[in-house]
Amino acid sequence: MAPSKPAALGHGQTSATTCANRVSAMVMAPTAHKFLRLAAICFFSVCCPLLKAGDAPQLLPDANEFRLTLAEDRHRTLPLGPSCTGEAAQTLTCRAFTLTLENLSKKAVRISWGGCNEPEIRIDRKEPSSSFGWFPVSQKKSDNCGPTTMHSLRLKPGEKNEYATRLISPRRDAESFAPGSYTLRAEWVLLGCTEEPEGADCLRPLQIIRPPSSASPFSFQEPVSVISNEVRADSPALPDLGEMKFSFEVNVTPASLAARIAPALRGKCAGKGVGTIECTAFHYKIGNSGTRIVRWTQGCRDFLPEYLADGQWRPVLETLTCTLNALVETPILPGAVVEGDFSLAWGYDISPFRNPGEYRFRLTLNPTACFASPDGRFCLTMYHDEPPVTSSELTVRTQ
Repeated sequence: MAPSKPAALGHGQTSATTCANRVSAMVMAPTAHKFLRLAAICFFSVCCPLLKAGDAPQLLPDANEFRLTLAEDRHRTLPLGPSCTGEAAQTLTCRAFTLTLENLSKKAVRISWGGCNEPEIRIDRKEPSSSFGWFPVSQKKSDNCGPTTMHSLRLKPGEKNEYATRLISPRRDAESFAPGSYTLRAEWVLLGCTEEPEGADCLRPLQIIRPPSSASPFSFQEPVSVISNEVRADSPALPDLGEMKFSFEVNVTPASLAARIAPALRGKCAGKGVGTIECTAFHYKIGNSGTRIVRWTQGCRDFLPEYLADGQWRPVLETLTCTLNALVETPILPGAVVEGDFSLAWGYDISPFRNPGEYRFRLTLNPTACFASPDGRFCLTMYHDEPPVTSSELTVRTQ
């Protein structure tokens, strides 16, 4: 069958230039990594009827024409940074590593990256139970650090370039490690070009933006992912850091304000439902009464609601099964509090409180937390359950 003629652009369609701009934004985004760039190339064939995935050329030699070597560097004098003072300096998360990239090809190459002067380097630990067998433990932060500035390096045949970093830094996010031994490896996603002829600046023509496009040709290339060797690294056990102490205060939000304050009640309770138990919000404050910063983890059922019936406290029954697969971690400084709102509107049986009247409740916090680094960015210890803390008695009057 002969290919049909491309139709004129209409609603839901876009020009090749517009599509190219969208793909460029995906490729050059601060969070862009291997999978995002591959998705961008795939997006080419869906978004642009005039472009194909093969239109994104590979401008660098194949991955086997490079060698990436990862090595632990305990003598490296990199600044520890705000995350790594005190006991945190002893952790594997704060350890320094050196990555050496070597050009094994017979031609000079130029490699470029943008944003925060941080190359597209990710470090993984071996995790057989994960989907890919590896789990990321250190990667470039996705925060916007200001206007994008391009950085580049040139490697002649046989030439090497060293890049040193700690797993965590002001520009990198990292995971915490339990005591033990781990297998690590690095991946460096390369974008750039091959000099033809040698000595020619192949990057400059690629970085020129020609209107009406807002993207340069540099964005449209197949990335080259280079995987390093594997290394073993030990995570030490830290000394006893003491005990955690939490305070827990709960108040009933006035019915006239509940729908405006509690996100879960907005829209649902802005009208005639105000004043019912379904539209009642509890405002909580969780305080860190200890002497060290902690990271409190919030999941599905962090609060146990109870009500008073016949002189006894009874749990409010749950009606939904927890399906949350990502926890929310919140740093709490010593003496500080975190605040939020809680409602019985979703996930609880509120049938005992349907009739207008006066009801008595209390909430119990079951905190799960860890001691954290001085800036709260990662855990120094494993998460563990702390003793429950119960609020004072609360009176709710429904209409």
